[in-house]
Amino acid sequence: MKTIKLILVALIVITYSACNKTKYRSNRIDDNKWQIVTLTVDGVSDNYLPTLKFNDSDIYKEASKGWWYYGEEGHGEIAWQFRDNGKIFEFSNQADHAHGVEDVKAAEQAINYSGVYKVIKLSRNNFEIESNETFGNKGKKVIIKMNRKK
Repeated sequence: MKTIKLILVALIVITYSACNKTKYRSNRIDDNKWQIVTLTVDGVSDNYLPTLKFNDSDIYKEASKGWWYYGEEGHGEIAWQFRDNGKIFEFSNQADHAHGVEDVKAAEQAINYSGVYKVIKLSRNNFEIESNETFGNKGKKVIIKMNRKK
């Protein structure tokens, strides 16, 4: 009987820890702007490095939204989430219209890099992800490294 109780307590602790890891990672990036410092596809750098903003949200009640900024004026909306205990990060383009050339460029970039990423590093000021599963670069290794903007 003691063994069953210990197993149940262990399962509860593991489940609680897993849920908190995802929330912890979400809290670490949300409501902050992040400057992309490296954006490569199979080792080739993208010429333009955008800024991302992950809006604050309750990950259990709503889809987490954010913005992909291109230049001073251009931006496109994205949805984002952590999965698998914070080991996986996914985002997708959500822009349904554009008001200017920079908005179109922001949406195009967000579409091309939308996908499922493995989290390589996430600290207070650095976030690194990589994927072979992006919408515009299927089968190619995409690496995104970003720093929190101050």
